[in-house]
Amino acid sequence: MSVRASGSAAALVCVRPPGWVNEAGGGIADLLGWVEEAEELGFDGVFVGDRLLGEATVAKGSVVYGASMIDVTVIMAAMAARTRRLLIGSLVLVFPYRHPVQLAKTFASLDALSGGRVVLGAGIGWNTREFAALDIPHAGRAGRFEEALGVVRALWTGRPVDHDGEAWSFQDVQVLPAPARAGGPPVWLASFSPAQALDWAPDDLPVASLRQLDRVGRLADGWVPLVYSASHRRRISPETLAAAWRRVLDSAEQHGRTREDLDFVMSDWCYVLDGPESEERCRSALARFFRGSWEDALRTYTIGTAAEVVEQVRAQTAGIDRVDAYILTPLSDETDQLRRLVAVAEELRAPRA
Repeated sequence: MSVRASGSAAALVCVRPPGWVNEAGGGIADLLGWVEEAEELGFDGVFVGDRLLGEATVAKGSVVYGASMIDVTVIMAAMAARTRRLLIGSLVLVFPYRHPVQLAKTFASLDALSGGRVVLGAGIGWNTREFAALDIPHAGRAGRFEEALGVVRALWTGRPVDHDGEAWSFQDVQVLPAPARAGGPPVWLASFSPAQALDWAPDDLPVASLRQLDRVGRLADGWVPLVYSASHRRRISPETLAAAWRRVLDSAEQHGRTREDLDFVMSDWCYVLDGPESEERCRSALARFFRGSWEDALRTYTIGTAAEVVEQVRAQTAGIDRVDAYILTPLSDETDQLRRLVAVAEELRAPRA
């Protein structure tokens, strides 16, 4: 199920509000106003992340993100209520943290409430501290994810469901209201994690990542790869990204699916510069959650003038046959950044030469 309008050649351009909060505070009060402005400016959707604890760390304890976010489904409901046409999505929701019946109910309700505007961006999770806090095993999460996704999609039909699986068993369970769209919201799957270096050669992807990519080809309506590593201060190469996408398409073909069954979604964090003062504002915004130097930030994120941001995004996706949607997250919650992304969006919607 593609999110692109039928027959449209233009890519969707969506945004993700920064929404970071920590002990020093955050932009909670202005978040919904930011989303309303995004709709007024003509963006196609808004997406929000799923962070449980006050900060995200890797196994050895080093901080990846020194802040957290508002609960993902709470803010999605608020966004749906305050907008009329925007897609409302998660990027990404950690499936194994929730029971599949609960997930099916929540997202069916969100889709019904929004009039069929929800996208479920999903992942298996990587933050071991969050799994531990919930007393959920980190091991085996991929298998539980696949089982849960099957349960959710079955319950989205609105019919009673019997299920006898490895992780869950139940009989005659029905979820109502059903989603606004038959079959439920599109499900986009993520790959890779901020804890990985993303420094692989195109022909040397890790075995675990290959399994992820095969899963995307089998099960997903879209693929949203992580293209940067905040912990390692670098980005995946365009060649490796293209090789990973070919693996997804190969998997899809092996399971009787075609390119039109899958969206490629380019998600990136960016800041549009307009002079020396804007660089200082960008540095200040980064200091709220990013533990690295300015040079680290330039290697990790997409920072430059509007034309340079477009050029960098185009370069990152040079090996992709077609980008169906972009999701741009400003590194700062300045409203000015959202407005500056309008020019970026206009360029990205145009087909590549």
